[in-house]
This record gives sequence, C-alpha cells and structure tokens, in this order.
Amino acid sequence: MKRLLSVVVLSMFAMAGTVVAQDNPIYLGVTLGYNNFLNANAANIPYAAEAESPSWTNKGVVLGFEAGAYLSPEMRLLVGGGFNRTETPGHARTIGVTDELGNVIAPEYGETPNRTNMNYSFFIGGDFCISMSGSVKPYVGLRGRGAYCINTEKYKFDAAATIEGSQKKFAETWNIGGAVVFGADYSFNGGLIVGCQFDLFSYTYAAVQYKSQAGVKPNVGKSSDLGFIAAPTLRVGFNF
Repeated sequence: MKRLLSVVVLSMFAMAGTVVAQDNPIYLGVTLGYNNFLNANAANIPYAAEAESPSWTNKGVVLGFEAGAYLSPEMRLLVGGGFNRTETPGHARTIGVTDELGNVIAPEYGETPNRTNMNYSFFIGGDFCISMSGSVKPYVGLRGRGAYCINTEKYKFDAAATIEGSQKKFAETWNIGGAVVFGADYSFNGGLIVGCQFDLFSYTYAAVQYKSQAGVKPNVGKSSDLGFIAAPTLRVGFNF
C-alpha cells in the first residue's frame, strides 16, 4: 500500500503539471478544513491493533494548500496535500561507574534509538460549475483522498541485544477514500475567490500495522467510515 500511495501522489502531480503546461488558467488557494494527517507511534506498540478512526468528526482543523487549472470555464482540476519527515538521532548506552564498595560514581544511561517519522496527505479532484451566471458559482465535484504515516525505532548501538532483528520496530498507518462534494465560490474583481464546500457522500478505508521485531507477524487493525453531508471546508484563493 505504501508503494501504491506513492505512485498515486506522483501521478497526481505529474497530471497537474501537464495541465498547467498547456497554458490553462491557474488557481491557487488556502483551505481550512479537517486534518487528514495521521499519527503512528512505534515506542508504544499496543497488544490490540486499532486503526485510527477516519471520520472527520474525530479530526482537528488544519490549514491546507491547493492548486489547480481550468480545463474549461466550467471545469477545473485540483490537487493538494502536504509532507513531513522528522529524524531523531539516537545515542549509545553509557556504562556507569562504581567504586569497590558498589557506590555509584557515574550513573548508567540507557540507549536512545534512532527515530524516524514520515507522513503525508493528499487529494486530487475535479469540479464542474453548475451555473456561470453572476458572482456566485455553485459546483459539484469528485475527490480522491489518501494519507500515510510510518514511525520507526532502531536500536543499533547496544551489542547486548540477543534476539536477532529485535533492534528495529515500526508502526504504520494509512487511509484512502473518495467523496462527492458540493460547494460554491464567490468571485471578486481581480481574481479573488472565497468559497465553501462539504461532502455530499464520502467513504474512507483505514488500516494500521505494528511490528515489534523482525520475524514477528505484524499486528493489523482496520477501520472504515461512511459520511453524508460532512467535512465542511472553507477556501480563499486566486485565479491567474
């Protein structure tokens, strides 16, 4: 699934680049809507895997960015998303020092693992304007959405580890889904657009897997969400 989501993201931006290269009018905007980014924590792997709920009602609010191009006055293609990667270097165990009586002179410090966290969220979609008359332009559209997150911990300094492959563990989660949206944009002179939209119908499938060490079968959890008249989003943007 990681490879599939990566291919979708790369194809999405390649398609957008092709459309923009054809000299179609361009749209750039900022959105305020639910946060589709995911979280995973390899440090606290549960015994019972449970996928993070994909419902927008359990998400916070996030500021997002989107870009698009008009294929015609009535139709536009939109893409958006974000990416983040965090690396936290680890350090080796520090062996303590005691005197001949067993008194601690210098304490021992445990090993800190190398931690890596990567997540991204994306969407691709298209809108069709129902009416081109006046400044208010209602539209219907389709959205394909996805998100991915992986968090790893790797112990590579401590030679005392006796179980082969036990030095690395990870937590991985992802979701993918789609929606039919309805919204309206208000166009000002100079290309400014202010609008809002919501999902008429949406479906999202989510999964998570935890692996505590090499050679152990991952612990997997799944979840799905079906929404109606959901996920309101505000938009401010410009047509160029």
